[in-house]
Amino acid sequence: MVNLILALAITTLAVNAQNNVPCSSTLGCIGKVDCPKGHWHPRASLNGCCPGCVQGLGLHEPECNELSPCLPGLTCTNESCGLDSANCLATEHAPPEISWTPSCDSSGHFQPVQCRGDLLSGRCFCYSSTGRRIFGSEWRGKATDMTCACSRLRSDLEASGRQDVTLHCSSNGNFEPLQCDGGVCWCVEPKTGQPLPEVPAVLPSMWTKLPCYNSTLHGNRYLRQCESAAIAQKLVQQRFTVHGHTEVVHTDVVCDYDGSYGPYEVEGGIAYCTWRDGQRITQFQTSTLKLKQMTCNCARDQKIFAEAGLELKLLCDGSGNYAKLQDNNGELFCVDRDGFVVASNVTPEDDCSQYVLP
Repeated sequence: MVNLILALAITTLAVNAQNNVPCSSTLGCIGKVDCPKGHWHPRASLNGCCPGCVQGLGLHEPECNELSPCLPGLTCTNESCGLDSANCLATEHAPPEISWTPSCDSSGHFQPVQCRGDLLSGRCFCYSSTGRRIFGSEWRGKATDMTCACSRLRSDLEASGRQDVTLHCSSNGNFEPLQCDGGVCWCVEPKTGQPLPEVPAVLPSMWTKLPCYNSTLHGNRYLRQCESAAIAQKLVQQRFTVHGHTEVVHTDVVCDYDGSYGPYEVEGGIAYCTWRDGQRITQFQTSTLKLKQMTCNCARDQKIFAEAGLELKLLCDGSGNYAKLQDNNGELFCVDRDGFVVASNVTPEDDCSQYVLP
């Protein structure tokens, strides 16, 4: 049987208990707001478990070195502190006009779950450790059990070079209870992805015998329609390559982490926004030259809001993205790529990009 190694990164804090006040102490913790200007470090500690304050040089401050380091999120380049774009904590140094900054962990990575807005219409999204929005979202009021563990794992595996990952994530980025990947199938705990210890893994031919199998959800095939089409396409590409036809251009079939169709498809040099069933969302399209900027977030959110009995009152641009500049009865405001307000009372001449993190 294929050897399966399913590892999820779990950060453990080892605390030296000697002479340390427990984390549950009534003394409380020092927070960021309690630190003087130029101080703060989430990995520093008070009594072994609480955030503490340390000093560092700020953005653009000169003469940094090993003895005079830059603050978290900054890097010392040519003896001056500049933004470390690979570090989530760089957002701590965002200019005051930036209204939203993401949640970061103490190592400078983006937290898997990033939430915006209120409990009624707010949303939570899954993010990669480097700050890229990935598959998985939920209404904020229903996101209590949202971990994005599956989406984060798939993202990490694909970033490492694997192109044949078949893990299935639920719509909120957690794991589906039944998983098949690498030649084996097994049952998992949805929030963590940990295999159920009392249920052994089986070969794919036995997957319907697993106790987590659900005939309504899974049907008689583990791979879903989009995934099957994507795999068939990759086989065709491989055959062309084997026969030396490397100049043939293939358009990838885009699938989401739950096996449904991704946000767009490409045909004849045009990219079209699509729904989960692969059907095009009417009128939203753009040239493949602008494919990297295409998210289809607005086009898809129109359907997501409608399914929830809500009306999306924001405008989409022609490509299915949110129009950056919005108009509410003559009052102009800017929104980001997820449709959340980042600046109010702006003018038509204002560049909305200045209010959004790059």
